[in-house]
Amino acid sequence: MDKKMRFLLGTVLFLAGIITGFFIAPIKQGIGNNCGNNSTNNYHNEKEENEEM
Repeated sequence: MDKKMRFLLGTVLFLAGIITGFFIAPIKQGIGNNCGNNSTNNYHNEKEENEEM
């Protein structure tokens, strides 16, 4: 295999890995987290809530 073909093959495999990771990342986080409400502030403290009232 010449250098040009090795470079092309390496580039294609690298980009395929990036694309695969892009599609697998939501599955690792949980599909439910990516659909609907995307609020990241899910902290709820009843003690603080009772103090405010």
